[in-house]
Amino acid sequence: MDFLFCLLSGFLTALSMPGFVADLFVWFSLVPLLSVMKRGRPFRNAVLTFLYFYTHTLITYFWVLPVLTENLPAVFGRFPPWVGVVTYLLMGGIVSFPFLGFGFMMGFAPENAILKTLYTASSYTIFEYLRGVGELGFTGGRLSDALFNRVGLIQICSITGTLGLVFLVVVVNALIAEFFRRKRFSAIVVVLCTVYVVDSLVARFLPLPTSTAHTKLLVVQQNVPSSVMYPVPSEKMLKILKEMVPEDNKTLVVTPEAFFLEDVRYTRVGEKLLEMSREMPMLIAFPAEGKNAVFLVKDGNFDLVYSKVKLFPFVEKLPYPTIFGVFSFLRGLEYYEPGEKFSVINLEGLPPFSVQICFESYFPEVSRAFVRNGSELLIVVTNDGWFHHRVALLNHFVQCVFRAVENRRLFVQVANTGITGVVDEYGRILRVIPPGRWADTFEVKGVRVRTFYSKYGDYVVYIAVFVPLFCLVTGKKRRKGVEGR
Repeated sequence: MDFLFCLLSGFLTALSMPGFVADLFVWFSLVPLLSVMKRGRPFRNAVLTFLYFYTHTLITYFWVLPVLTENLPAVFGRFPPWVGVVTYLLMGGIVSFPFLGFGFMMGFAPENAILKTLYTASSYTIFEYLRGVGELGFTGGRLSDALFNRVGLIQICSITGTLGLVFLVVVVNALIAEFFRRKRFSAIVVVLCTVYVVDSLVARFLPLPTSTAHTKLLVVQQNVPSSVMYPVPSEKMLKILKEMVPEDNKTLVVTPEAFFLEDVRYTRVGEKLLEMSREMPMLIAFPAEGKNAVFLVKDGNFDLVYSKVKLFPFVEKLPYPTIFGVFSFLRGLEYYEPGEKFSVINLEGLPPFSVQICFESYFPEVSRAFVRNGSELLIVVTNDGWFHHRVALLNHFVQCVFRAVENRRLFVQVANTGITGVVDEYGRILRVIPPGRWADTFEVKGVRVRTFYSKYGDYVVYIAVFVPLFCLVTGKKRRKGVEGR
Protein backbone atom coordinates (compact mmCIF):
# COMPACT_ATOMS: atom_id res chain seq x y z
CA MET A 1 0.00 0.00 0.00
CA ASP A 2 2.86 2.41 0.82
CA PHE A 3 4.27 1.95 -2.67
CA LEU A 4 0.88 2.74 -4.19
CA PHE A 5 0.79 5.99 -2.24
CA CYS A 6 4.21 6.90 -3.66
CA LEU A 7 2.99 6.17 -7.17
CA LEU A 8 -0.06 8.32 -6.49
CA SER A 9 2.13 11.24 -5.40
CA GLY A 10 4.24 10.93 -8.52
CA PHE A 11 1.12 10.78 -10.67
CA LEU A 12 -0.47 13.83 -9.02
CA THR A 13 2.76 15.83 -9.32
CA ALA A 14 2.94 15.03 -13.02
CA LEU A 15 -0.68 16.12 -13.49
CA SER A 16 0.25 19.54 -12.08
CA MET A 17 3.06 20.15 -14.58
CA PRO A 18 2.71 22.55 -17.55
CA GLY A 19 0.51 21.16 -20.29
CA PHE A 20 -1.07 18.39 -18.21
CA VAL A 21 -4.19 19.03 -16.08
CA ALA A 22 -4.03 21.81 -13.45
CA ASP A 23 -1.56 23.46 -11.10
CA LEU A 24 -4.01 22.87 -8.22
CA PHE A 25 -2.66 19.31 -7.85
CA VAL A 26 0.80 20.53 -6.86
CA TRP A 27 -0.45 21.80 -3.49
CA PHE A 28 -1.40 18.32 -2.27
CA SER A 29 0.50 15.97 -4.61
CA LEU A 30 3.06 15.13 -1.91
CA VAL A 31 0.43 14.36 0.76
CA PRO A 32 0.18 10.61 -0.02
CA LEU A 33 3.97 10.32 0.05
CA LEU A 34 4.36 12.25 3.30
CA SER A 35 1.63 10.20 4.94
CA VAL A 36 3.62 6.96 4.57
CA MET A 37 7.01 8.31 5.63
CA LYS A 38 8.10 6.73 8.92
CA ARG A 39 10.42 8.27 11.48
CA GLY A 40 13.35 5.99 12.23
CA ARG A 41 13.12 4.22 8.85
CA PRO A 42 15.55 6.23 6.65
CA PHE A 43 16.40 3.49 4.15
CA ARG A 44 12.76 2.55 3.64
CA ASN A 45 11.88 6.22 3.15
CA ALA A 46 14.69 6.60 0.62
CA VAL A 47 13.17 3.87 -1.56
CA LEU A 48 9.74 5.48 -1.32
CA THR A 49 10.93 8.97 -2.32
CA PHE A 50 12.96 7.54 -5.20
CA LEU A 51 9.86 5.72 -6.42
CA TYR A 52 7.83 8.93 -6.13
CA PHE A 53 10.22 11.01 -8.20
CA TYR A 54 10.83 8.21 -10.69
CA THR A 55 7.08 8.01 -11.36
CA HIS A 56 6.84 11.79 -11.67
CA THR A 57 9.78 11.89 -14.09
CA LEU A 58 8.59 9.11 -16.40
CA ILE A 59 5.11 10.62 -16.70
CA THR A 60 6.19 14.27 -16.96
CA TYR A 61 8.79 13.53 -19.61
CA PHE A 62 6.85 10.91 -21.55
CA TRP A 63 7.61 12.95 -24.67
CA VAL A 64 11.27 11.93 -24.48
CA LEU A 65 10.31 8.31 -25.22
CA PRO A 66 9.30 8.92 -28.88
CA VAL A 67 12.55 10.81 -29.40
CA LEU A 68 14.53 7.80 -28.19
CA THR A 69 12.46 5.14 -29.95
CA GLU A 70 11.55 6.90 -33.20
CA ASN A 71 13.35 10.15 -34.03
CA LEU A 72 16.95 9.41 -33.05
CA PRO A 73 16.95 5.87 -34.51
CA ALA A 74 15.37 7.17 -37.74
CA VAL A 75 17.76 10.10 -38.16
CA PHE A 76 21.05 8.58 -36.97
CA GLY A 77 20.31 4.84 -37.15
CA ARG A 78 22.70 3.93 -34.33
CA PHE A 79 20.36 1.79 -32.23
CA PRO A 80 17.03 -0.08 -32.40
CA PRO A 81 13.87 1.29 -30.74
CA TRP A 82 13.94 -1.16 -27.80
CA VAL A 83 17.27 0.30 -26.72
CA GLY A 84 15.53 3.68 -26.56
CA VAL A 85 12.99 2.26 -24.10
CA VAL A 86 15.74 0.89 -21.85
CA THR A 87 17.61 4.19 -22.08
CA TYR A 88 14.49 6.12 -21.12
CA LEU A 89 13.99 3.99 -18.01
CA LEU A 90 17.64 4.27 -17.01
CA MET A 91 17.75 8.04 -17.53
CA GLY A 92 14.66 8.38 -15.33
CA GLY A 93 16.59 6.58 -12.62
CA ILE A 94 19.59 8.89 -13.00
CA VAL A 95 17.41 12.00 -12.68
CA SER A 96 15.61 10.56 -9.63
CA PHE A 97 18.70 9.28 -7.83
CA PRO A 98 19.27 12.40 -5.64
CA PHE A 99 15.85 11.98 -4.06
CA LEU A 100 17.08 8.93 -2.20
CA GLY A 101 18.67 11.52 0.06
CA PHE A 102 15.38 13.30 0.74
CA GLY A 103 13.76 10.10 1.95
CA PHE A 104 16.77 9.19 4.07
CA MET A 105 16.65 12.57 5.83
CA MET A 106 12.94 12.18 6.47
CA GLY A 107 13.77 9.18 8.62
CA PHE A 108 15.08 11.65 11.20
CA ALA A 109 12.29 14.23 10.98
CA PRO A 110 11.24 15.81 14.33
CA GLU A 111 7.84 14.96 15.75
CA ASN A 112 6.67 18.52 16.39
CA ALA A 113 4.30 19.53 13.56
CA ILE A 114 5.80 22.98 12.90
CA LEU A 115 9.40 21.76 13.04
CA LYS A 116 8.52 18.78 10.86
CA THR A 117 6.98 21.06 8.25
CA LEU A 118 10.10 23.24 8.06
CA TYR A 119 12.34 20.17 8.11
CA THR A 120 10.43 18.52 5.26
CA ALA A 121 10.42 21.62 3.04
CA SER A 122 14.11 22.31 3.63
CA SER A 123 15.14 18.69 3.01
CA TYR A 124 13.20 18.56 -0.26
CA THR A 125 14.72 21.88 -1.37
CA ILE A 126 18.27 20.63 -0.71
CA PHE A 127 17.91 17.62 -2.97
CA GLU A 128 15.96 19.57 -5.58
CA TYR A 129 19.01 21.82 -5.81
CA LEU A 130 21.47 18.90 -5.88
CA ARG A 131 19.80 17.18 -8.81
CA GLY A 132 20.53 20.26 -10.93
CA VAL A 133 24.26 20.23 -10.13
CA GLY A 134 27.08 18.60 -12.10
CA GLU A 135 27.40 17.18 -15.57
CA LEU A 136 24.18 15.18 -15.17
CA GLY A 137 22.27 18.03 -13.56
CA PHE A 138 18.78 18.89 -14.76
CA THR A 139 16.15 21.19 -13.23
CA GLY A 140 13.10 20.22 -15.27
CA GLY A 141 10.07 18.96 -13.37
CA ARG A 142 10.52 21.20 -10.35
CA LEU A 143 7.36 21.71 -8.33
CA SER A 144 7.69 25.40 -9.17
CA ASP A 145 7.12 24.63 -12.88
CA ALA A 146 3.46 23.97 -12.14
CA LEU A 147 2.96 27.61 -11.12
CA PHE A 148 4.26 29.33 -14.26
CA ASN A 149 0.91 31.07 -14.84
CA ARG A 150 0.47 32.16 -11.20
CA VAL A 151 1.93 35.58 -11.85
CA GLY A 152 1.50 36.77 -8.28
CA LEU A 153 3.16 33.83 -6.56
CA ILE A 154 6.12 33.57 -8.91
CA GLN A 155 7.28 37.09 -8.02
CA ILE A 156 9.03 35.49 -5.06
CA CYS A 157 11.53 34.13 -7.61
CA SER A 158 13.09 37.60 -7.96
CA ILE A 159 14.25 37.14 -4.35
CA THR A 160 14.64 33.40 -3.84
CA GLY A 161 14.71 31.86 -7.30
CA THR A 162 12.53 28.84 -8.00
CA LEU A 163 13.94 27.03 -4.96
CA GLY A 164 12.00 29.45 -2.76
CA LEU A 165 8.85 28.56 -4.64
CA VAL A 166 9.64 24.85 -4.23
CA PHE A 167 10.05 25.44 -0.48
CA LEU A 168 6.65 27.15 -0.34
CA VAL A 169 4.92 24.33 -2.22
CA VAL A 170 6.36 21.68 0.11
CA VAL A 171 5.38 23.71 3.19
CA VAL A 172 1.78 23.80 1.95
CA ASN A 173 1.85 20.05 1.23
CA ALA A 174 3.26 19.30 4.68
CA LEU A 175 0.59 21.46 6.34
CA ILE A 176 -2.19 19.79 4.39
CA ALA A 177 -0.79 16.36 5.28
CA GLU A 178 -0.83 17.31 8.97
CA PHE A 179 -4.33 18.79 8.81
CA PHE A 180 -5.57 15.73 6.93
CA ARG A 181 -4.11 13.46 9.61
CA ARG A 182 -5.96 15.46 12.26
CA LYS A 183 -9.12 15.59 10.10
CA ARG A 184 -9.12 19.39 10.10
CA PHE A 185 -10.53 19.69 6.60
CA SER A 186 -11.64 23.30 7.02
CA ALA A 187 -8.03 24.26 7.70
CA ILE A 188 -7.03 22.68 4.37
CA VAL A 189 -9.58 24.86 2.56
CA VAL A 190 -8.26 27.95 4.37
CA VAL A 191 -4.65 27.17 3.35
CA LEU A 192 -5.54 26.70 -0.33
CA CYS A 193 -7.76 29.79 -0.41
CA THR A 194 -4.99 31.85 1.18
CA VAL A 195 -2.51 30.75 -1.49
CA TYR A 196 -4.77 31.79 -4.35
CA VAL A 197 -5.86 35.05 -2.71
CA VAL A 198 -2.22 36.06 -2.24
CA ASP A 199 -1.51 35.16 -5.87
CA SER A 200 -4.42 37.30 -7.08
CA LEU A 201 -3.56 40.29 -4.88
CA VAL A 202 0.12 40.39 -5.87
CA ALA A 203 -0.74 40.03 -9.57
CA ARG A 204 -3.26 42.87 -9.29
CA PHE A 205 -0.64 45.32 -7.99
CA LEU A 206 2.06 44.55 -10.56
CA PRO A 207 2.84 47.34 -13.05
CA LEU A 208 0.91 47.00 -16.28
CA PRO A 209 2.82 45.81 -19.35
CA THR A 210 4.24 48.78 -21.22
CA SER A 211 4.35 49.33 -24.96
CA THR A 212 7.34 51.69 -24.81
CA ALA A 213 9.63 49.26 -26.56
CA HIS A 214 13.09 50.46 -27.44
CA THR A 215 13.37 48.36 -30.56
CA LYS A 216 12.14 45.32 -32.47
CA LEU A 217 13.36 41.85 -33.35
CA LEU A 218 12.33 39.79 -36.36
CA VAL A 219 12.06 36.21 -35.11
CA VAL A 220 12.02 33.24 -37.47
CA GLN A 221 10.12 30.02 -36.73
CA GLN A 222 10.88 27.93 -39.80
CA ASN A 223 8.88 24.88 -38.59
CA VAL A 224 11.05 22.12 -40.01
CA PRO A 225 10.85 19.02 -37.77
CA SER A 226 14.23 17.48 -36.96
CA SER A 227 13.31 14.22 -38.68
CA VAL A 228 12.95 16.28 -41.88
CA MET A 229 15.55 18.92 -41.15
CA TYR A 230 18.63 16.71 -40.85
CA PRO A 231 18.63 15.56 -44.49
CA VAL A 232 17.85 19.12 -45.69
CA PRO A 233 20.85 20.79 -47.36
CA SER A 234 21.98 24.24 -46.23
CA GLU A 235 20.96 25.70 -49.60
CA LYS A 236 17.32 24.81 -48.96
CA MET A 237 17.43 26.29 -45.44
CA LEU A 238 18.85 29.50 -46.91
CA LYS A 239 15.97 29.58 -49.38
CA ILE A 240 13.49 29.21 -46.52
CA LEU A 241 15.18 32.06 -44.66
CA LYS A 242 15.08 34.38 -47.67
CA GLU A 243 11.41 33.57 -48.26
CA MET A 244 10.51 34.33 -44.65
CA VAL A 245 12.46 37.58 -44.15
CA PRO A 246 11.08 40.67 -45.95
CA GLU A 247 13.61 42.35 -48.23
CA ASP A 248 12.97 45.74 -46.64
CA ASN A 249 13.59 44.45 -43.10
CA LYS A 250 16.13 46.52 -41.12
CA THR A 251 15.75 44.94 -37.68
CA LEU A 252 17.85 42.16 -36.16
CA VAL A 253 16.82 38.74 -37.50
CA VAL A 254 16.97 35.92 -34.94
CA THR A 255 16.90 32.28 -36.09
CA PRO A 256 16.55 29.14 -33.93
CA GLU A 257 19.35 26.86 -32.80
CA ALA A 258 21.11 24.85 -35.51
CA PHE A 259 19.36 26.67 -38.35
CA PHE A 260 22.16 25.22 -40.46
CA LEU A 261 23.66 21.86 -39.54
CA GLU A 262 27.14 22.67 -40.80
CA ASP A 263 29.65 25.48 -40.70
CA VAL A 264 28.49 27.59 -43.66
CA ARG A 265 30.95 30.46 -43.31
CA TYR A 266 33.17 29.41 -46.19
CA THR A 267 30.49 28.11 -48.53
CA ARG A 268 28.22 29.59 -51.18
CA VAL A 269 25.51 29.79 -48.51
CA GLY A 270 27.85 31.83 -46.35
CA GLU A 271 28.46 34.26 -49.19
CA LYS A 272 24.71 34.78 -49.61
CA LEU A 273 24.31 35.37 -45.87
CA LEU A 274 27.06 37.99 -45.96
CA GLU A 275 25.27 39.75 -48.80
CA MET A 276 22.03 39.78 -46.82
CA SER A 277 23.84 41.07 -43.73
CA ARG A 278 24.74 44.33 -45.48
CA GLU A 279 21.04 45.22 -45.33
CA MET A 280 20.09 43.65 -41.98
CA PRO A 281 21.99 42.08 -39.06
CA MET A 282 21.22 38.43 -38.30
CA LEU A 283 21.78 36.00 -35.45
CA ILE A 284 22.44 32.65 -37.13
CA ALA A 285 23.08 29.45 -35.19
CA PHE A 286 25.14 26.55 -36.52
CA PRO A 287 27.92 24.25 -35.26
CA ALA A 288 31.41 25.58 -35.87
CA GLU A 289 34.92 25.07 -34.47
CA GLY A 290 33.71 22.08 -32.47
CA LYS A 291 31.09 24.14 -30.65
CA ASN A 292 27.34 24.71 -30.70
CA ALA A 293 27.55 28.35 -31.71
CA VAL A 294 25.64 31.52 -32.52
CA PHE A 295 27.03 34.05 -35.00
CA LEU A 296 26.18 37.69 -35.47
CA VAL A 297 26.25 38.21 -39.24
CA LYS A 298 26.55 41.92 -39.88
CA ASP A 299 28.11 44.23 -42.48
CA GLY A 300 29.63 41.33 -44.39
CA ASN A 301 31.22 39.60 -41.38
CA PHE A 302 30.65 36.51 -39.26
CA ASP A 303 31.25 37.18 -35.58
CA LEU A 304 31.03 34.23 -33.20
CA VAL A 305 29.17 35.83 -30.28
CA TYR A 306 28.34 32.82 -28.12
CA SER A 307 29.20 29.14 -27.76
CA LYS A 308 26.95 26.96 -25.64
CA VAL A 309 28.39 26.58 -22.14
CA LYS A 310 25.90 24.14 -20.59
CA LEU A 311 26.01 21.21 -23.00
CA PHE A 312 23.24 18.62 -22.83
CA PRO A 313 24.51 15.31 -21.44
CA PHE A 314 24.76 12.28 -23.75
CA VAL A 315 23.58 14.24 -26.82
CA GLU A 316 26.14 17.08 -26.93
CA LYS A 317 28.73 15.68 -24.52
CA LEU A 318 29.45 12.38 -22.78
CA PRO A 319 29.47 12.88 -19.00
CA TYR A 320 31.81 10.73 -16.93
CA PRO A 321 32.95 8.62 -19.93
CA THR A 322 34.36 5.78 -17.82
CA ILE A 323 30.91 5.23 -16.30
CA PHE A 324 28.53 6.21 -19.09
CA GLY A 325 30.58 5.40 -22.18
CA VAL A 326 27.96 2.83 -23.14
CA PHE A 327 25.54 5.70 -23.86
CA SER A 328 27.71 7.22 -26.60
CA PHE A 329 25.18 6.04 -29.21
CA LEU A 330 22.92 8.91 -28.10
CA ARG A 331 25.34 11.43 -29.62
CA GLY A 332 23.81 13.97 -31.98
CA LEU A 333 25.82 15.32 -34.89
CA GLU A 334 28.96 15.36 -32.77
CA TYR A 335 30.22 16.00 -29.26
CA TYR A 336 30.96 19.67 -28.66
CA GLU A 337 33.44 21.57 -26.57
CA PRO A 338 31.75 23.86 -24.04
CA GLY A 339 31.99 27.62 -24.46
CA GLU A 340 33.84 29.63 -21.86
CA LYS A 341 32.19 33.07 -21.82
CA PHE A 342 28.74 34.41 -21.07
CA SER A 343 28.90 37.05 -23.75
CA VAL A 344 26.93 40.29 -23.90
CA ILE A 345 26.24 41.60 -27.41
CA ASN A 346 26.22 45.32 -28.07
CA LEU A 347 24.45 46.29 -31.27
CA GLU A 348 23.40 49.78 -32.29
CA GLY A 349 19.72 50.40 -31.65
CA LEU A 350 19.39 47.47 -29.24
CA PRO A 351 19.92 47.23 -25.48
CA PRO A 352 22.87 45.02 -24.46
CA PHE A 353 21.56 41.47 -24.90
CA SER A 354 22.65 37.87 -24.59
CA VAL A 355 21.82 34.66 -26.40
CA GLN A 356 21.68 31.23 -24.80
CA ILE A 357 21.05 27.94 -26.56
CA CYS A 358 18.35 25.30 -26.13
CA PHE A 359 18.00 23.74 -22.65
CA GLU A 360 20.32 26.31 -21.09
CA SER A 361 17.13 28.17 -20.18
CA TYR A 362 16.45 25.38 -17.67
CA PHE A 363 19.48 26.47 -15.64
CA PRO A 364 19.08 29.70 -13.62
CA GLU A 365 22.83 30.21 -13.29
CA VAL A 366 23.20 30.74 -17.04
CA SER A 367 20.77 33.68 -17.20
CA ARG A 368 22.23 35.10 -13.97
CA ALA A 369 25.72 35.04 -15.47
CA PHE A 370 24.55 37.01 -18.50
CA VAL A 371 22.77 39.58 -16.33
CA ARG A 372 25.76 39.98 -14.04
CA ASN A 373 27.84 40.68 -17.16
CA GLY A 374 25.51 43.53 -18.14
CA SER A 375 22.81 41.95 -20.30
CA GLU A 376 19.52 43.88 -20.32
CA LEU A 377 17.61 41.50 -22.61
CA LEU A 378 17.72 37.69 -22.70
CA ILE A 379 17.16 35.50 -25.76
CA VAL A 380 17.20 31.73 -26.11
CA VAL A 381 17.38 30.02 -29.50
CA THR A 382 16.36 26.38 -29.61
CA ASN A 383 15.49 23.49 -31.87
CA ASP A 384 12.57 21.67 -30.25
CA GLY A 385 11.68 20.01 -33.52
CA TRP A 386 12.53 16.61 -32.03
CA PHE A 387 9.37 16.59 -29.93
CA HIS A 388 5.96 15.45 -31.18
CA HIS A 389 3.91 16.72 -28.24
CA ARG A 390 3.09 20.33 -27.36
CA VAL A 391 3.55 19.42 -23.68
CA ALA A 392 7.27 19.19 -24.41
CA LEU A 393 7.31 22.61 -26.05
CA LEU A 394 5.39 24.17 -23.16
CA ASN A 395 7.65 22.62 -20.53
CA HIS A 396 10.60 24.26 -22.23
CA PHE A 397 8.95 27.61 -22.87
CA VAL A 398 7.83 28.12 -19.26
CA GLN A 399 11.47 28.19 -18.20
CA CYS A 400 11.57 31.64 -19.82
CA VAL A 401 8.88 32.76 -17.38
CA PHE A 402 11.00 31.94 -14.34
CA ARG A 403 14.26 33.27 -15.77
CA ALA A 404 12.47 36.52 -16.64
CA VAL A 405 11.15 36.99 -13.10
CA GLU A 406 14.39 35.93 -11.41
CA ASN A 407 16.34 38.61 -13.26
CA ARG A 408 13.61 41.15 -14.16
CA ARG A 409 14.47 40.88 -17.85
CA LEU A 410 12.37 40.45 -20.96
CA PHE A 411 12.97 36.94 -22.21
CA VAL A 412 12.50 35.96 -25.87
CA GLN A 413 12.47 32.35 -27.05
CA VAL A 414 12.96 31.58 -30.75
CA ALA A 415 12.20 27.95 -31.57
CA ASN A 416 12.23 25.95 -34.78
CA THR A 417 8.79 24.37 -34.38
CA GLY A 418 7.68 26.56 -31.47
CA ILE A 419 7.04 27.76 -28.92
CA THR A 420 8.36 31.14 -30.05
CA GLY A 421 7.30 33.98 -27.80
CA VAL A 422 8.21 36.85 -25.51
CA VAL A 423 7.80 37.09 -21.72
CA ASP A 424 8.00 40.36 -19.80
CA GLU A 425 10.06 40.99 -16.68
CA TYR A 426 7.17 39.96 -14.41
CA GLY A 427 6.73 36.58 -16.08
CA ARG A 428 3.69 37.53 -18.15
CA ILE A 429 3.55 35.90 -21.57
CA LEU A 430 3.05 38.86 -23.91
CA ARG A 431 3.05 37.18 -27.31
CA VAL A 432 3.35 33.71 -28.80
CA ILE A 433 3.64 32.87 -32.48
CA PRO A 434 1.03 30.33 -33.66
CA PRO A 435 2.18 26.84 -34.72
CA GLY A 436 3.49 26.66 -38.26
CA ARG A 437 5.99 28.62 -40.34
CA TRP A 438 6.14 32.24 -39.25
CA ALA A 439 8.39 35.26 -39.21
CA ASP A 440 7.11 37.94 -36.87
CA THR A 441 8.23 41.10 -35.13
CA PHE A 442 8.56 41.32 -31.35
CA GLU A 443 8.80 44.62 -29.53
CA VAL A 444 11.48 44.43 -26.85
CA LYS A 445 13.16 46.69 -24.33
CA GLY A 446 16.14 46.59 -22.02
CA VAL A 447 15.78 46.43 -18.24
CA ARG A 448 18.65 47.44 -15.98
CA VAL A 449 17.39 46.63 -12.49
CA ARG A 450 19.31 44.00 -10.52
CA THR A 451 17.22 41.68 -8.39
CA PHE A 452 18.24 40.13 -5.10
CA TYR A 453 18.37 36.76 -6.83
CA SER A 454 20.52 38.12 -9.67
CA LYS A 455 23.05 39.27 -7.10
CA TYR A 456 23.07 36.34 -4.69
CA GLY A 457 21.75 33.33 -6.58
CA ASP A 458 20.64 30.14 -4.84
CA TYR A 459 21.48 31.26 -1.31
CA VAL A 460 18.20 29.57 -0.27
CA VAL A 461 19.97 26.21 -0.34
CA TYR A 462 22.35 27.37 2.41
CA ILE A 463 19.38 28.33 4.57
CA ALA A 464 17.79 24.98 3.72
CA VAL A 465 20.90 23.19 5.03
CA PHE A 466 20.76 25.10 8.32
CA VAL A 467 17.01 24.66 8.96
CA PRO A 468 17.03 20.82 9.37
CA LEU A 469 19.90 21.09 11.85
CA PHE A 470 17.98 23.73 13.78
CA CYS A 471 14.82 21.61 13.74
CA LEU A 472 16.62 18.50 14.95
CA VAL A 473 18.35 20.33 17.81
CA THR A 474 15.18 22.15 18.83
CA GLY A 475 13.10 18.98 18.58
CA LYS A 476 15.58 17.11 20.75
CA LYS A 477 15.46 19.84 23.41
CA ARG A 478 11.65 19.74 23.35
CA ARG A 479 11.64 15.99 23.93
CA LYS A 480 14.09 16.28 26.79
CA GLY A 481 11.99 19.04 28.33
CA VAL A 482 8.88 16.89 28.16
CA GLU A 483 10.66 13.84 29.60
CA GLY A 484 12.11 15.89 32.47
CA ARG A 485 8.73 17.05 33.74
